[in-house]
Amino acid sequence: MRICVVTSHGISEPRGPRHAVAAKTAFPHAEVIFLYYKPDGSIASEEAIAKLENQGINCRALLFPTSKRSPVKWLIYKIITMVSRKVFIVSKIIFQPVFSEKTIGLTKTLKNIEADVFFAHNFETLLPAAIAAENNGAALIFDCMEFYSDMGDGQRADVSRAIVEIEERYLPRCQLVIAASQELASSYTDAYPIRLPLAAYNASPTCLELPQRKGGGLNLYWRNSVLGFGQRGLEDVLAAMARLPSDVHLHLQGHLGQDGGAGLRQRIAELGITAKVSILPPHALGAAVLSAARFDIGLCLERKGPRNHELTVSNKMFDYHMAGLAVIASDLPGLATVIRTSEGGLLYEAGNIQALCVAVETLRTDPELLSTLQQNARKFAVSKGNMEAEVDRVADAVRTALSVDLDQVLAQQVRLS
Repeated sequence: MRICVVTSHGISEPRGPRHAVAAKTAFPHAEVIFLYYKPDGSIASEEAIAKLENQGINCRALLFPTSKRSPVKWLIYKIITMVSRKVFIVSKIIFQPVFSEKTIGLTKTLKNIEADVFFAHNFETLLPAAIAAENNGAALIFDCMEFYSDMGDGQRADVSRAIVEIEERYLPRCQLVIAASQELASSYTDAYPIRLPLAAYNASPTCLELPQRKGGGLNLYWRNSVLGFGQRGLEDVLAAMARLPSDVHLHLQGHLGQDGGAGLRQRIAELGITAKVSILPPHALGAAVLSAARFDIGLCLERKGPRNHELTVSNKMFDYHMAGLAVIASDLPGLATVIRTSEGGLLYEAGNIQALCVAVETLRTDPELLSTLQQNARKFAVSKGNMEAEVDRVADAVRTALSVDLDQVLAQQVRLS
Protein backbone atom coordinates (compact mmCIF):
# COMPACT_ATOMS: atom_id res chain seq x y z
CA MET A 1 0.00 0.00 0.00
CA ARG A 2 1.24 3.49 -0.83
CA ILE A 3 -0.14 6.60 0.88
CA CYS A 4 0.81 10.05 -0.42
CA VAL A 5 0.37 12.98 1.95
CA VAL A 6 0.77 16.31 0.16
CA THR A 7 0.74 19.88 1.43
CA SER A 8 1.32 23.20 -0.32
CA HIS A 9 3.05 24.42 2.84
CA GLY A 10 6.62 23.87 3.94
CA ILE A 11 7.73 21.01 6.16
CA SER A 12 7.71 23.30 9.21
CA GLU A 13 3.92 23.79 9.04
CA PRO A 14 2.95 21.09 11.57
CA ARG A 15 -0.43 19.87 10.33
CA GLY A 16 0.76 18.06 7.21
CA PRO A 17 3.67 16.24 8.87
CA ARG A 18 1.58 15.08 11.82
CA HIS A 19 -1.02 13.63 9.46
CA ALA A 20 1.74 11.78 7.65
CA VAL A 21 2.58 10.29 11.05
CA ALA A 22 -1.11 9.49 11.56
CA ALA A 23 -1.22 7.67 8.21
CA LYS A 24 1.84 5.63 9.17
CA THR A 25 0.29 4.90 12.58
CA ALA A 26 -2.93 3.74 10.92
CA PHE A 27 -1.13 1.49 8.43
CA PRO A 28 2.37 0.70 9.76
CA HIS A 29 3.33 -1.47 6.79
CA ALA A 30 2.29 1.09 4.18
CA GLU A 31 4.75 3.21 2.24
CA VAL A 32 3.98 6.78 3.30
CA ILE A 33 5.32 9.57 1.10
CA PHE A 34 5.16 13.14 2.37
CA LEU A 35 5.38 15.90 -0.26
CA TYR A 36 5.98 19.48 0.83
CA TYR A 37 7.00 22.69 -0.88
CA LYS A 38 10.05 24.87 -0.54
CA PRO A 39 11.47 27.76 -2.58
CA ASP A 40 14.06 26.79 -5.17
CA GLY A 41 17.51 27.19 -3.61
CA SER A 42 16.36 27.14 0.02
CA ILE A 43 17.22 24.51 2.63
CA ALA A 44 14.44 22.74 4.49
CA SER A 45 14.69 21.93 8.19
CA GLU A 46 16.88 18.86 8.51
CA GLU A 47 15.50 18.28 12.01
CA ALA A 48 11.89 18.17 10.80
CA ILE A 49 12.81 15.84 7.94
CA ALA A 50 14.79 13.55 10.26
CA LYS A 51 11.84 13.24 12.67
CA LEU A 52 9.59 12.01 9.90
CA GLU A 53 12.12 9.74 8.26
CA ASN A 54 12.92 8.15 11.62
CA GLN A 55 9.26 7.08 11.69
CA GLY A 56 9.53 5.47 8.27
CA ILE A 57 8.08 8.33 6.24
CA ASN A 58 9.64 9.20 2.88
CA CYS A 59 9.96 13.01 2.60
CA ARG A 60 10.21 14.68 -0.80
CA ALA A 61 10.56 18.40 -1.42
CA LEU A 62 8.77 20.03 -4.35
CA LEU A 63 10.46 23.21 -5.55
CA PHE A 64 8.79 26.38 -6.75
CA PRO A 65 10.61 29.24 -8.53
CA THR A 66 11.38 32.58 -6.92
CA SER A 67 12.06 35.96 -8.48
CA LYS A 68 15.63 35.94 -7.17
CA ARG A 69 16.62 32.36 -7.96
CA SER A 70 14.70 31.70 -11.20
CA PRO A 71 13.26 35.04 -12.41
CA VAL A 72 12.24 33.86 -15.90
CA LYS A 73 10.46 30.73 -14.69
CA TRP A 74 8.89 32.70 -11.85
CA LEU A 75 7.52 35.26 -14.32
CA ILE A 76 6.17 32.55 -16.61
CA TYR A 77 4.39 30.88 -13.68
CA LYS A 78 2.93 34.24 -12.64
CA ILE A 79 1.59 34.79 -16.15
CA ILE A 80 0.09 31.27 -16.26
CA THR A 81 -1.69 31.91 -12.97
CA MET A 82 -2.98 35.30 -14.14
CA VAL A 83 -4.30 33.81 -17.40
CA SER A 84 -5.93 30.91 -15.51
CA ARG A 85 -7.79 33.37 -13.30
CA LYS A 86 -8.95 35.41 -16.29
CA VAL A 87 -10.22 32.23 -17.96
CA PHE A 88 -12.14 31.27 -14.82
CA ILE A 89 -13.73 34.72 -14.52
CA VAL A 90 -14.91 34.60 -18.14
CA SER A 91 -15.77 30.91 -18.59
CA LYS A 92 -15.97 29.35 -15.09
CA ILE A 93 -13.49 26.73 -16.29
CA ILE A 94 -11.00 25.90 -13.56
CA PHE A 95 -7.39 25.14 -14.34
CA GLN A 96 -5.16 24.21 -11.42
CA PRO A 97 -2.96 27.35 -11.61
CA VAL A 98 -5.98 29.52 -10.71
CA PHE A 99 -5.14 28.91 -7.06
CA SER A 100 -1.39 29.40 -6.99
CA GLU A 101 1.62 29.51 -9.27
CA LYS A 102 3.53 27.58 -6.61
CA THR A 103 1.80 24.27 -7.26
CA ILE A 104 1.88 24.30 -11.08
CA GLY A 105 2.70 20.76 -12.24
CA LEU A 106 1.49 19.09 -9.04
CA THR A 107 -1.21 17.04 -10.81
CA LYS A 108 1.38 15.29 -12.99
CA THR A 109 3.65 14.71 -9.98
CA LEU A 110 0.86 13.04 -8.01
CA LYS A 111 -0.29 10.91 -10.93
CA ASN A 112 3.24 9.54 -11.31
CA ILE A 113 3.39 8.49 -7.67
CA GLU A 114 0.57 5.98 -8.26
CA ALA A 115 -0.58 5.94 -4.64
CA ASP A 116 -3.49 3.96 -3.23
CA VAL A 117 -4.44 6.94 -1.04
CA PHE A 118 -3.97 10.67 -1.57
CA PHE A 119 -4.16 12.75 1.62
CA ALA A 120 -4.29 16.42 0.59
CA HIS A 121 -3.72 19.50 2.75
CA ASN A 122 -4.71 23.04 1.79
CA PHE A 123 -7.07 24.02 -1.03
CA GLU A 124 -4.21 24.33 -3.54
CA THR A 125 -3.69 20.56 -3.44
CA LEU A 126 -7.32 19.38 -3.54
CA LEU A 127 -7.82 19.55 -7.31
CA PRO A 128 -4.49 17.84 -8.21
CA ALA A 129 -5.00 15.15 -5.55
CA ALA A 130 -8.58 14.49 -6.64
CA ILE A 131 -7.57 14.14 -10.29
CA ALA A 132 -4.68 11.85 -9.36
CA ALA A 133 -7.01 9.76 -7.17
CA GLU A 134 -9.48 9.38 -10.04
CA ASN A 135 -6.68 8.54 -12.46
CA ASN A 136 -5.19 5.88 -10.18
CA GLY A 137 -8.43 4.51 -8.69
CA ALA A 138 -7.20 5.67 -5.29
CA ALA A 139 -8.91 6.86 -2.13
CA LEU A 140 -9.00 10.58 -1.30
CA ILE A 141 -8.72 12.35 2.06
CA PHE A 142 -8.77 16.12 2.52
CA ASP A 143 -7.83 18.26 5.50
CA CYS A 144 -9.60 21.60 6.01
CA MET A 145 -7.21 23.60 8.16
CA GLU A 146 -9.18 26.75 7.33
CA PHE A 147 -12.55 27.78 5.92
CA TYR A 148 -10.84 28.30 2.60
CA SER A 149 -13.49 30.23 0.68
CA ASP A 150 -13.65 33.05 3.27
CA MET A 151 -10.13 33.60 4.57
CA GLY A 152 -10.08 37.40 4.66
CA ASP A 153 -6.69 39.15 4.53
CA GLY A 154 -7.23 40.31 0.96
CA GLN A 155 -8.35 36.99 -0.53
CA ARG A 156 -9.27 37.40 -4.20
CA ALA A 157 -12.99 37.04 -4.95
CA ASP A 158 -12.35 34.90 -8.04
CA VAL A 159 -10.12 32.53 -6.07
CA SER A 160 -12.80 32.27 -3.36
CA ARG A 161 -15.42 31.33 -5.96
CA ALA A 162 -13.08 28.77 -7.53
CA ILE A 163 -12.48 27.18 -4.12
CA VAL A 164 -16.23 26.74 -3.63
CA GLU A 165 -16.50 25.11 -7.06
CA ILE A 166 -13.70 22.66 -6.31
CA GLU A 167 -14.98 21.84 -2.82
CA GLU A 168 -18.49 21.21 -4.18
CA ARG A 169 -17.04 18.90 -6.81
CA TYR A 170 -14.59 16.87 -4.77
CA LEU A 171 -15.39 16.94 -1.04
CA PRO A 172 -18.34 14.54 -1.48
CA ARG A 173 -15.93 12.09 -3.14
CA CYS A 174 -13.58 12.04 -0.15
CA GLN A 175 -13.48 8.94 2.04
CA LEU A 176 -12.65 11.27 4.95
CA VAL A 177 -12.64 15.01 5.53
CA ILE A 178 -10.82 16.48 8.53
CA ALA A 179 -11.35 19.97 9.96
CA ALA A 180 -9.35 22.09 12.39
CA SER A 181 -12.21 22.63 14.86
CA GLN A 182 -15.69 21.43 15.74
CA GLU A 183 -17.19 24.66 14.40
CA LEU A 184 -15.31 24.34 11.12
CA ALA A 185 -16.49 20.74 10.73
CA SER A 186 -20.12 21.74 11.22
CA SER A 187 -19.79 24.60 8.75
CA TYR A 188 -18.51 22.28 6.05
CA THR A 189 -21.47 19.92 6.49
CA ASP A 190 -23.77 22.94 6.26
CA ALA A 191 -22.09 24.03 3.03
CA TYR A 192 -21.68 20.66 1.27
CA PRO A 193 -23.41 17.24 1.21
CA ILE A 194 -20.71 15.42 3.17
CA ARG A 195 -20.49 13.46 6.41
CA LEU A 196 -19.45 15.44 9.47
CA PRO A 197 -15.67 15.89 9.19
CA LEU A 198 -13.40 14.74 11.99
CA ALA A 199 -12.47 17.72 14.16
CA ALA A 200 -8.72 17.58 14.85
CA TYR A 201 -7.07 20.51 16.60
CA ASN A 202 -3.59 21.87 15.88
CA ALA A 203 -2.48 20.84 19.35
CA SER A 204 1.12 21.00 20.58
CA PRO A 205 3.43 18.06 21.29
CA THR A 206 3.49 17.12 24.95
CA CYS A 207 6.20 19.03 26.80
CA LEU A 208 6.93 17.59 30.25
CA GLU A 209 9.42 20.17 31.54
CA LEU A 210 8.91 23.94 31.42
CA PRO A 211 11.27 26.82 32.25
CA GLN A 212 10.66 29.18 35.14
CA ARG A 213 8.44 32.19 34.57
CA LYS A 214 9.99 35.55 33.92
CA GLY A 215 8.45 37.24 36.96
CA GLY A 216 8.58 40.96 37.74
CA GLY A 217 4.97 42.00 37.19
CA LEU A 218 2.26 40.56 34.97
CA ASN A 219 3.67 39.38 31.65
CA LEU A 220 1.35 39.16 28.64
CA TYR A 221 2.41 37.22 25.55
CA TRP A 222 1.19 37.47 21.93
CA ARG A 223 2.74 35.52 19.09
CA ASN A 224 2.17 35.49 15.38
CA SER A 225 4.16 34.43 12.34
CA VAL A 226 4.37 38.11 11.34
CA LEU A 227 4.02 41.02 13.76
CA GLY A 228 1.59 43.05 11.71
CA PHE A 229 -1.69 44.86 12.10
CA GLY A 230 -4.89 43.26 10.85
CA GLN A 231 -7.34 40.60 11.90
CA ARG A 232 -5.20 39.06 14.66
CA GLY A 233 -5.90 41.93 17.04
CA LEU A 234 -2.44 43.38 17.62
CA GLU A 235 -3.81 46.94 17.52
CA ASP A 236 -6.29 46.05 20.26
CA VAL A 237 -3.72 44.90 22.77
CA LEU A 238 -1.48 47.88 22.06
CA ALA A 239 -4.42 50.21 22.75
CA ALA A 240 -5.18 48.24 25.90
CA MET A 241 -1.60 48.56 27.11
CA ALA A 242 -1.98 52.34 27.07
CA ARG A 243 -4.75 51.97 29.68
CA LEU A 244 -3.19 49.26 31.85
CA PRO A 245 -0.90 49.84 34.87
CA SER A 246 2.87 50.03 34.52
CA ASP A 247 3.43 46.60 36.10
CA VAL A 248 1.74 44.94 33.07
CA HIS A 249 4.24 44.16 30.31
CA LEU A 250 3.51 42.92 26.79
CA HIS A 251 5.86 40.59 24.94
CA LEU A 252 5.42 40.23 21.16
CA GLN A 253 7.14 37.42 19.25
CA GLY A 254 7.36 36.81 15.52
CA HIS A 255 8.85 37.99 12.25
CA LEU A 256 8.86 41.72 11.56
CA GLY A 257 6.95 42.94 8.53
CA GLN A 258 8.41 44.14 5.25
CA ASP A 259 9.13 47.51 6.85
CA GLY A 260 11.36 45.86 9.46
CA GLY A 261 8.92 46.68 12.23
CA ALA A 262 9.03 50.45 11.69
CA GLY A 263 5.24 50.81 11.64
CA LEU A 264 4.84 48.71 14.77
CA ARG A 265 7.47 50.64 16.70
CA GLN A 266 5.96 53.95 15.57
CA ARG A 267 2.53 52.94 16.86
CA ILE A 268 4.01 51.79 20.17
CA ALA A 269 5.76 55.15 20.52
CA GLU A 270 2.60 57.10 19.63
CA LEU A 271 0.75 55.31 22.44
CA GLY A 272 3.54 56.07 24.91
CA ILE A 273 4.04 52.41 25.81
CA THR A 274 7.61 51.82 24.60
CA ALA A 275 8.76 50.86 28.10
CA LYS A 276 5.88 48.40 28.47
CA VAL A 277 6.33 46.41 25.23
CA SER A 278 9.13 44.06 24.21
CA ILE A 279 9.58 42.70 20.68
CA LEU A 280 11.18 39.26 20.55
CA PRO A 281 12.68 37.48 17.53
CA PRO A 282 10.87 34.39 16.20
CA HIS A 283 11.25 31.28 18.33
CA ALA A 284 13.32 28.39 17.08
CA LEU A 285 11.63 25.50 15.29
CA GLY A 286 9.95 23.28 17.87
CA ALA A 287 10.40 25.80 20.69
CA ALA A 288 6.95 27.43 20.65
CA VAL A 289 5.89 26.04 24.02
CA LEU A 290 9.19 26.73 25.78
CA SER A 291 9.20 30.30 24.44
CA ALA A 292 5.69 30.93 25.73
CA ALA A 293 6.18 29.27 29.11
CA ARG A 294 8.23 32.15 30.55
CA PHE A 295 5.18 34.42 30.62
CA ASP A 296 1.89 34.51 32.54
CA ILE A 297 -0.96 35.09 30.10
CA GLY A 298 -1.28 34.10 26.45
CA LEU A 299 -3.39 36.29 24.16
CA CYS A 300 -5.63 35.10 21.28
CA LEU A 301 -7.14 38.35 20.02
CA GLU A 302 -8.80 37.43 16.70
CA ARG A 303 -11.37 39.91 15.44
CA LYS A 304 -14.74 39.27 13.83
CA GLY A 305 -14.92 39.43 10.08
CA PRO A 306 -13.82 36.57 7.85
CA ARG A 307 -15.76 33.40 8.53
CA ASN A 308 -12.48 31.56 8.85
CA HIS A 309 -11.52 33.57 11.93
CA GLU A 310 -14.77 32.73 13.66
CA LEU A 311 -14.44 29.00 13.07
CA THR A 312 -10.78 28.04 13.36
CA VAL A 313 -8.43 27.87 16.34
CA SER A 314 -4.85 29.08 16.05
CA ASN A 315 -2.17 26.63 17.12
CA LYS A 316 -0.86 29.26 19.52
CA MET A 317 -3.95 28.58 21.66
CA PHE A 318 -2.64 25.07 22.32
CA ASP A 319 0.95 26.25 22.73
CA TYR A 320 -0.28 28.58 25.48
CA HIS A 321 -2.15 25.73 27.19
CA MET A 322 0.83 23.37 27.03
CA ALA A 323 3.06 26.17 28.38
CA GLY A 324 0.77 26.55 31.40
CA LEU A 325 -0.37 30.07 30.57
CA ALA A 326 -3.77 31.41 31.45
CA VAL A 327 -5.38 32.43 28.17
CA ILE A 328 -7.35 35.55 27.34
CA ALA A 329 -9.23 35.02 24.07
CA SER A 330 -11.84 36.85 22.06
CA ASP A 331 -15.25 35.21 22.17
CA LEU A 332 -15.28 33.91 18.62
CA PRO A 333 -16.91 30.44 18.44
CA GLY A 334 -13.80 28.35 17.74
CA LEU A 335 -11.70 29.98 20.45
CA ALA A 336 -14.55 30.02 22.96
CA THR A 337 -15.12 26.26 22.70
CA VAL A 338 -11.51 25.53 23.66
CA ILE A 339 -11.56 27.92 26.63
CA ARG A 340 -14.85 26.54 27.93
CA THR A 341 -13.56 22.99 27.59
CA SER A 342 -10.19 23.60 29.24
CA GLU A 343 -11.39 26.14 31.82
CA GLY A 344 -7.96 27.63 31.29
CA GLY A 345 -8.79 31.24 30.51
CA LEU A 346 -11.17 34.16 30.14
CA LEU A 347 -13.18 35.34 27.15
CA TYR A 348 -13.86 38.95 26.15
CA GLU A 349 -15.94 40.53 23.41
CA ALA A 350 -13.91 40.48 20.19
CA GLY A 351 -12.60 43.92 19.27
CA ASN A 352 -13.71 45.50 22.58
CA ILE A 353 -10.58 47.10 24.01
CA GLN A 354 -12.19 47.98 27.33
CA ALA A 355 -13.38 44.39 27.79
CA LEU A 356 -9.83 43.21 27.07
CA CYS A 357 -8.52 45.59 29.75
CA VAL A 358 -11.08 44.26 32.24
CA ALA A 359 -9.97 40.67 31.57
CA VAL A 360 -6.30 41.56 32.14
CA GLU A 361 -7.13 43.55 35.30
CA THR A 362 -9.20 40.62 36.62
CA LEU A 363 -6.17 38.34 36.53
CA ARG A 364 -3.79 41.06 37.68
CA THR A 365 -5.79 41.65 40.87
CA ASP A 366 -6.62 37.99 41.55
CA PRO A 367 -3.41 35.92 41.64
CA GLU A 368 -5.33 32.89 42.91
CA LEU A 369 -7.62 32.91 39.86
CA LEU A 370 -4.61 33.40 37.58
CA SER A 371 -2.90 30.37 39.13
CA THR A 372 -6.05 28.23 38.84
CA LEU A 373 -6.47 29.04 35.17
CA GLN A 374 -2.81 28.29 34.52
CA GLN A 375 -3.11 24.91 36.22
CA ASN A 376 -6.32 24.11 34.32
CA ALA A 377 -4.71 25.01 31.02
CA ARG A 378 -1.69 22.82 31.68
CA LYS A 379 -3.83 19.90 32.87
CA PHE A 380 -6.00 20.06 29.74
CA ALA A 381 -2.96 20.14 27.46
CA VAL A 382 -1.17 17.21 29.06
CA SER A 383 -4.26 15.03 29.43
CA LYS A 384 -5.96 15.46 26.04
CA GLY A 385 -5.17 18.73 24.29
CA ASN A 386 -1.90 17.51 22.78
CA MET A 387 -0.54 16.43 19.41
CA GLU A 388 -0.12 12.78 20.36
CA ALA A 389 -3.80 12.44 21.26
CA GLU A 390 -4.85 14.17 18.04
CA VAL A 391 -2.58 11.97 15.91
CA ASP A 392 -4.13 8.86 17.44
CA ARG A 393 -7.64 10.20 16.73
CA VAL A 394 -6.75 10.94 13.11
CA ALA A 395 -5.10 7.54 12.71
CA ASP A 396 -8.24 5.81 13.99
CA ALA A 397 -10.42 7.81 11.60
CA VAL A 398 -8.12 7.12 8.64
CA ARG A 399 -8.03 3.41 9.44
CA THR A 400 -11.82 3.22 9.70
CA ALA A 401 -12.51 5.33 6.62
CA LEU A 402 -10.10 3.44 4.39
CA SER A 403 -10.51 -0.14 5.60
CA VAL A 404 -13.23 -1.10 3.10
CA ASP A 405 -11.78 0.89 0.19
CA LEU A 406 -8.26 -0.44 0.62
CA ASP A 407 -9.49 -4.02 0.98
CA GLN A 408 -11.09 -3.59 -2.43
CA VAL A 409 -7.94 -2.03 -3.91
CA LEU A 410 -5.68 -4.78 -2.59
CA ALA A 411 -8.07 -7.52 -3.75
CA GLN A 412 -8.04 -6.03 -7.23
CA GLN A 413 -4.23 -5.93 -7.21
CA VAL A 414 -4.13 -9.60 -6.23
CA ARG A 415 -6.48 -10.51 -9.09
CA LEU A 416 -4.38 -8.57 -11.58
CA SER A 417 -1.18 -10.23 -10.41
